[in-house]
Amino acid sequence: MVKFLVTQVSAGGVVFRREKDKILFFLLGFKERGVWCLPKGIIEKGESELEAAKREVTEETGIKNLKLINKIGSINYQFWFKRKRIDKTVHFYLFETDQVETKIGEEHDTYGWFTFNEALKALSYPSEKEVLKKAYEAISKKDLLSFMERSPLKDGNK
Repeated sequence: MVKFLVTQVSAGGVVFRREKDKILFFLLGFKERGVWCLPKGIIEKGESELEAAKREVTEETGIKNLKLINKIGSINYQFWFKRKRIDKTVHFYLFETDQVETKIGEEHDTYGWFTFNEALKALSYPSEKEVLKKAYEAISKKDLLSFMERSPLKDGNK
């Protein structure tokens, strides 16, 4: 058993917007380390996962206009920080926005809007790549259902 194990529970979001015929995903970065990630942070006392996800996304991206699509899922990983082993679970939600302008928080020094393939390539952590894949699948299913609702099948026998 690891000494000094600390458990953290966080929440975050996959934020996307539509631009003409493209779907663009928002990523945060650290230039010096060459790391790209999804917005996320620790759930504060009294907050729900969803409340924390919205707050963290807004704090880290400056994006206030967030439409919840659904919960994507959770990831779990461990890392060392200040001589402590951190066991972290992050709950991710999918948000759509039409807000283009952003103002990132102090934790990160760069950001970008990426196509799915660009974001998949840029993301630094395999678990976040899996979250992005699930988000893209959810968007694709939602778009297909929306298309089917707008385009009813015609009965050729009439």
